[in-house]
Amino acid sequence: MVLSSAQEVITTLLPSDQGAVSAKTPHVCIVGAGISGLRCASELLAHGVQVTIIEARDRIGGRICQSNELGYTVDFGPNWIHTSGSNPILDLANLTGTVLHIWNEKVQVFDHDGKRIEDETAKVLGELRWDIIEKAMRYSKENTHRIDKNDSLGQWFEKRTAEMEISEYDRKVLIGMAEMWGCYIGDSIYHQSLKYTWLEDCCSGEELIVASSYAAILAEIARVPLKSANLLLSQQVVGVSSFENSVNGRGVAIETANGDKFTFDDVVMTTPLGWLKRNESAFQPSLPDPLREAIGDISVGHLEKVYITFPKAWWKAAREDEYPGYTNWICPKYASDTNPDGWPQEAYDLAAFPEPHSHPTLLLYLYGDCSAHISNLVYTLPKDKQYPALDAFFKPYYSKLPRYDDVAEDCRPKAFLATAWRFDELSGNGSYCNFQVGIENADKHVEALQLGLPDRGIWFAGEHTAPLEEMGTVAGAYLSGERAARRILEQYSLFPSHKRA
Repeated sequence: MVLSSAQEVITTLLPSDQGAVSAKTPHVCIVGAGISGLRCASELLAHGVQVTIIEARDRIGGRICQSNELGYTVDFGPNWIHTSGSNPILDLANLTGTVLHIWNEKVQVFDHDGKRIEDETAKVLGELRWDIIEKAMRYSKENTHRIDKNDSLGQWFEKRTAEMEISEYDRKVLIGMAEMWGCYIGDSIYHQSLKYTWLEDCCSGEELIVASSYAAILAEIARVPLKSANLLLSQQVVGVSSFENSVNGRGVAIETANGDKFTFDDVVMTTPLGWLKRNESAFQPSLPDPLREAIGDISVGHLEKVYITFPKAWWKAAREDEYPGYTNWICPKYASDTNPDGWPQEAYDLAAFPEPHSHPTLLLYLYGDCSAHISNLVYTLPKDKQYPALDAFFKPYYSKLPRYDDVAEDCRPKAFLATAWRFDELSGNGSYCNFQVGIENADKHVEALQLGLPDRGIWFAGEHTAPLEEMGTVAGAYLSGERAARRILEQYSLFPSHKRA
């Protein structure tokens, strides 16, 4: 049920005795209609709880949203489903008929000078890269309390490659290939804490990319809340105040940007970590030190994506299964005018998708300083200036692909489509959480966010509060909402504690 105004919510939902809440049927507010908020709502509604969802955007989904600017649908937010274990998002994909794709094992890698590395060498070095990263995760988990907080994954990688009996050229290539791990965490591997690399283990299983879009998955997760919850859109929360209540002992007051006020038994904050960092003052009384430290110490990554679409997939081989699905340009030295820092690039071939989802498009992921540079271009330049700026930046890379012809019309991009999450306040001005050098007690910080403030009726959900094996993923966000709901249900004896997620 979507309500048109805050006043309608106040009139419809609050009891007549000045906002006192019922002891029989708890009324829970969920701030944010992303995956975690929607899943939380479904679980609460299934047990008879009254639910109001307050969403700052004029739509549901949070970072899960699509664009049709290229003439077909692409995801602006998540593309992947990571299957390191049982995954509810994979189950939902199968339920909804969402089309998934597994890339072939072929890769093509271009070295610092733009020369394509022999396929067999690239394959061997690629396997070595993942082997070193997996060993780093095991080492990190087994030695967390002994690892210096300032040690980085990048330093670990350099030490391990220095011990290998490989050529200096292969060592540089291997380190360059490893830098693309930055796309998993949204920042450089030299910023990734070795101490807490194990918290990124969610990416260790098979990786599936959504070839259609996340739209059907989102619709299924939202089906029950849209039918049974009170949904208030375009209302940004600016105040979350705990108060004592004579009926249930405590309650939570919510204030929105336009001055409307609501009272509830409990509130679940599903706002992104970056939003919490910038809005700690919204909580009254102030959050206790463990929560403030957790919010301050856990970092927010910066992952952006760029879709480059062409008239046709001119790079394709005669047989589609012969063409690598993945391309890596490592630390290029040949684009010093547009990329003087040598940021590496990677691309996935969307022409490999099954019909009707196959498109002559390259999908590139950017992280850290490179993502900041591109999102700045997109955010600050007018639309007619974006194409030449983006083409100047990316042409040195796509022009290295086989069968490129500088004068051929098919080799000239039709359009670019780039995200700029860095400038999206409601997404926390970034992507998902990561754990950078210098952090201590990261696992305890996550546990503090998972615990929330039961005595004040304030709970937290979102990928930054996910089970440790699902941090930073869509599945993690989903499970965090489910867990928050079940903990609330336990408080009201509506859900047996032995079934707790």
